[in-house]
Amino acid sequence: MTTEKRHEILNALPTYGPMYVPVTENGEPFYSEGFPVRFYKTDGTEWVANFQPGWTDLKKIIEFDKTPNLLVIACGTCYIMNPDDTKPIKVFGVGYSGIFKASKDRIILQDQTDLSIIEPDGTHWDTERISWDGLAEIKVEDNLVSGLSYDPMHDADEWVQFTYDLDTRSLTGGSYHKYDIKNAKPCWKIW
Repeated sequence: MTTEKRHEILNALPTYGPMYVPVTENGEPFYSEGFPVRFYKTDGTEWVANFQPGWTDLKKIIEFDKTPNLLVIACGTCYIMNPDDTKPIKVFGVGYSGIFKASKDRIILQDQTDLSIIEPDGTHWDTERISWDGLAEIKVEDNLVSGLSYDPMHDADEWVQFTYDLDTRSLTGGSYHKYDIKNAKPCWKIW
């Protein structure tokens, strides 16, 4: 888009100047320090956002090539923001812990049980559930995402390999679909 600076991640909320704007999913006030960011508007003014954080340590801002919007990741929670507006366009997630680049300028966000894919225009979509509880060793090659998904079942307690094709949106492997829950026979009898 533009080469002008549109944002700056701050170490802390400013102690003087205009009041920061709390940014949350539901618009409710948020008073603790979260993820502070200074935005520079197209009219030359600026404002400071205090993003309500999620559950992880992942903090990052990503600029898109095909839109002026930004992806703000505030401790695992994602906010799609236009620097000219104090309200988020979209808010999703709370537990993203990893970020990866994929083919076609896509971005992959790792959660505990699935992945979210951010397209170059800022839109996003989620994979089906891959794991019961945890993803590890994520690798991305072209359009394929592979890694391990945790199976906490008492008789398994193991990491199961998976591969996800971003182009066909299809999953191979993974721990979540390892058990055929729909066709499982009940373990009790009614007399």
